[in-house]
Amino acid sequence: MEYKPGDASGGVGQSDKLEIIDRIYQVAIEPERYEDLLDIWEERLGPSRGVGSAQEGSLRLLMRDVELESHMARAASVLEQLDRHSPDRVLEGLVGSFDLTAAFTISASGRLSALNAAAAAVFGVLPQQPLSNLPMAPEDIEHLKREVGRILDPRASGSSFARFRLTTTGRPIVMRMSPVEHEVGGEAHVLAVTNELAWPDGLSATVREAFGLTEAEVEVLRALVEGAGMTEIAEMRGRSRETVKSQIKAILSKTETHTQVELIRVTLGLMDVVSVTERNASLKTVSGPTRLKERPFRTLRRPGGRRADHIVIGDDEGRPVLYFPLDYGLIRWPASAEVSAERRGLKVIVPIRPGYGHTSPARSREELVDTIVSDTVAVLDHYGVERCPVIALSADSFFVFHLAHAHPGRVSAIINCSTGLPLFNRTQYQRMHKWHRFILANARYAPAMLPFMVKAGFSLARRIGKRGFVHAVYGESPADVRTFENPEVMEAMVLGSEVCLSDWHSAHEAFASEAILQQRDWRPVVDACNVPVHIWQGHQDPQMPMGTVREMQAEFPRFVFHEDPDAGQLIFFKDWPQILDQVESFLD
Repeated sequence: MEYKPGDASGGVGQSDKLEIIDRIYQVAIEPERYEDLLDIWEERLGPSRGVGSAQEGSLRLLMRDVELESHMARAASVLEQLDRHSPDRVLEGLVGSFDLTAAFTISASGRLSALNAAAAAVFGVLPQQPLSNLPMAPEDIEHLKREVGRILDPRASGSSFARFRLTTTGRPIVMRMSPVEHEVGGEAHVLAVTNELAWPDGLSATVREAFGLTEAEVEVLRALVEGAGMTEIAEMRGRSRETVKSQIKAILSKTETHTQVELIRVTLGLMDVVSVTERNASLKTVSGPTRLKERPFRTLRRPGGRRADHIVIGDDEGRPVLYFPLDYGLIRWPASAEVSAERRGLKVIVPIRPGYGHTSPARSREELVDTIVSDTVAVLDHYGVERCPVIALSADSFFVFHLAHAHPGRVSAIINCSTGLPLFNRTQYQRMHKWHRFILANARYAPAMLPFMVKAGFSLARRIGKRGFVHAVYGESPADVRTFENPEVMEAMVLGSEVCLSDWHSAHEAFASEAILQQRDWRPVVDACNVPVHIWQGHQDPQMPMGTVREMQAEFPRFVFHEDPDAGQLIFFKDWPQILDQVESFLD
């Protein structure tokens, strides 16, 4: 039974999409066919570029198509795994690249030569069992065997889509089959990737905790994601269709989504994130004696009864420096850096932004920037600081540029650690590593969904520990992982981020609001800035890859960039001695 879907209405046709997915996996297994993918991509999508606003809107939808993005990410993982594994581990590495989708390989002799965890869970089979153990009707098993034989025939085109029905659930599954490039164990093999998803163990607890779903609502959500319709869910759960309909309505309300499509889309995105973080769940924070001095919160009372906290690092009587700690709330420095600040005679003032720690939130998202600027000026006035340099981690430069714009003369220089300039094209999001793209691209293109995503992410971090979370977020940046694993850096980041996420606080609402505001086009504010700007940039930054940095250098040619090939986004925590040297050159 070949799978031949008709064209989808709007955007790209489903048959075209399947052809693109087919080329993606061909390239993953045979990189030499990369040009084939380029050709079909240009043929199908090229004409849609730059031909009017309506088409641009359609292209935007396509480029954010969850199915294509998911397949592309998995195919990239396949390629990486094939490069990494020795020949005798190729099959395990190949199927292991698919975190959630059930994938397995079939040998020419008709055995299940390798399975990933999802396939084992969905199909209830084990490696090396015969193909007939799959929960499918005998005629479907025979058809699958014929397809394997056809794909392995050198005269054949080499891949196909087929549809079968599971005897366990009664649901149809779509399976894409393609040949594995080289023989393994003296035998040819076929890779089979299905549309069956394995619900991660931690996802139920995450959505239940983050959004207050009941056990029944979690099960309904899971059934929706796994492809069940409302009638099927009602039958499975022994409930009426109206009951299930009411449960779905409650889920949409609690997750702040508006349609089942939107709900499933967001959940599918979270499934990838959960799978990554759960692989790091054993990475708990290393405990030990603290090296950092206690830094008590200092409080200012603001108009309307608001509370605005800050801490001071270094010499309380020293020369003033402002420090903006990124949306993770990294308000502490490595112990050696804090000691150095004191020895250098630096008084580092660290405002705790609205919604973080004990600082009162802003009244609304639209008032957030003005509130942050006003709170910062108030703390400067409190200490009699007329002018000082500012260290800003990554996108926190957004607030510093607004401070300089609103209060000329108060900022003597901006030292930005990891480029935090406004993004201005879609490619800059596409270059980012998975975690950063997941948050920032949705902040730009789907802001209504972001609070859901951030809240769920915070819930995950709370469950798996901050060390595991950092390894998940920065896992594709070896430099950042090395930096974080420095015991002083780990201590500073874990303790400092208590104002963002701790047993006593969660700043997910403020985090989401900041991310949404920072993804707007604020280039006019940057262009109006007339103070020196120095940017310290690591070559392994998962949020600002060097291709994007080069575009920033062209867009803002008067800014000075300092590059470190062995650093990532956490460059301040690695290169703080040189950065503080530069800060001192701007002190009055």
